[in-house]
Amino acid sequence: MKIKIIGCGSAGNHMAFAFKKIAKHIIMTDISSQTLLRSKNQIYKKRYKTWNKNIILKQEAKDHDNFYDLIIISSPPNTHLDLLKKNIFKSNNFLIEKPLCAPSKKNINFFKSIISKFPKKNFYCGYNHRLFPSTIMLKNILKSHKNQFSNISIYFKENNVGFLKAHHWMKTLDESYLSDTQKGGGALCEHSHALNLAQFLLNDKEQEFEIIHNEIRYSKNKSKKIFDTSVNTKFKVKNKIVNVVQNFETFPTEKKIEVFSKNFFIELIYNYKDNNDRIFYFNYITNKKKKIYFRKKRSDDFLYEAEFLKDKILNKSKINNKSIDMKYSINTMDLIMKLL
Repeated sequence: MKIKIIGCGSAGNHMAFAFKKIAKHIIMTDISSQTLLRSKNQIYKKRYKTWNKNIILKQEAKDHDNFYDLIIISSPPNTHLDLLKKNIFKSNNFLIEKPLCAPSKKNINFFKSIISKFPKKNFYCGYNHRLFPSTIMLKNILKSHKNQFSNISIYFKENNVGFLKAHHWMKTLDESYLSDTQKGGGALCEHSHALNLAQFLLNDKEQEFEIIHNEIRYSKNKSKKIFDTSVNTKFKVKNKIVNVVQNFETFPTEKKIEVFSKNFFIELIYNYKDNNDRIFYFNYITNKKKKIYFRKKRSDDFLYEAEFLKDKILNKSKINNKSIDMKYSINTMDLIMKLL
């Protein structure tokens, strides 16, 4: 494969490492030469020890290559739309990092029109938790119970420490798009894995999420831009209640899913110990308890995406379950717009 990764920040470098065994040619681009050098000399080498000689660094404006097997856009959300426009004829396969875009109906409608205009191209979005073995097992357990549950609670309660550690050239969140909701920052967009997983576990049907409760807390950054630091929302979907909490305020982080039923209880904790996941399953009828552990490293989060896309692009997989298909991320953005 020959791939292009636009954006040499933290996620871009994770992507470059994840694709190292799949892509013979990896072109990483960014708007500045300084960012490109930081990617090579600081981010990539610090994480993975050895620079991959198959990676070619270019300024985005100077990339004149004709075609790629895959283009990954991992720049800030407010740049996704323009970068996709610029590169739309350079590939048939696109992966855009989550969130899909800065929150506006205009942006969402653009992505809807792109999918409609180019039906032979494939568009994906980086909600990679859908591809985790732990998430897939949770969904299979629910399927075995015929989805007979009443309540789901999903928590992506995080803080700034991990982000600033991964982006060591920034001293505060104010230097990032994360401190500006209108640019696609804030807890609602940045930690929207929780909303997206709620939709995934409800089989991505386009049923209406009836909003029962929605509480958002806002802060101002040094530039007096407003961003949401905490979101606590509750939905009703037919006979099921969905609770979602996303924030920047919790120490230590808490990323988990709880599913309640009159017959069973399931808890999935992401990064339960180190970076490993754990499922706890309790069947009230049989009184059986079970714990299942999933060993993984941080880089594996992106490796699942790389393997998925390899299967789709190289192996021409006909599996209909395109778990990270862009249309699902559009549904998530639609839901975000209803909450803002």
